[in-house]
Amino acid sequence: LNAMNQSPNPWHVSFSYARALQNSVLKTWQGRPENVEAAKQALLARAKANSLAQLGKYTGDGESDDAKKGMFVKGYT
Repeated sequence: LNAMNQSPNPWHVSFSYARALQNSVLKTWQGRPENVEAAKQALLARAKANSLAQLGKYTGDGESDDAKKGMFVKGYT
């Protein structure tokens, strides 16, 4: 998404952010009350990264190792 939005497009380019937003947040939270604040911070970081990508300005600077991991799962349907 970031690469597609680094140059002008004749239409708005986006995608569903649900899984991208949820993945690192759920891994951070783990269903534990003591992790709620850290999960909130993870959500804010993902939302900012996705916003920057939509503008073509995402760099990946400051991303956690977990956030850098791909979410591809072979054979997942």
